[in-house]
Amino acid sequence: MTNFSTLKGLYEDGYRCIYYDQVNNSHTIYLKNFDSEDSQVVELDDENEFSQFQAYIDDLKMS
Repeated sequence: MTNFSTLKGLYEDGYRCIYYDQVNNSHTIYLKNFDSEDSQVVELDDENEFSQFQAYIDDLKMS
């Protein structure tokens, strides 16, 4: 199981969210590193951690 700190680490490594989806209570987040062309798929089952992730990427957009 992945948590918000893992997602934040991927963002610090250059990955960016290209899409996310919710099925039932699970959030699937698709990330891509455009420099290395690598991609990751991360699932979050905790709604609070998904909210943290959304706030984190919204803050990055504002800076």
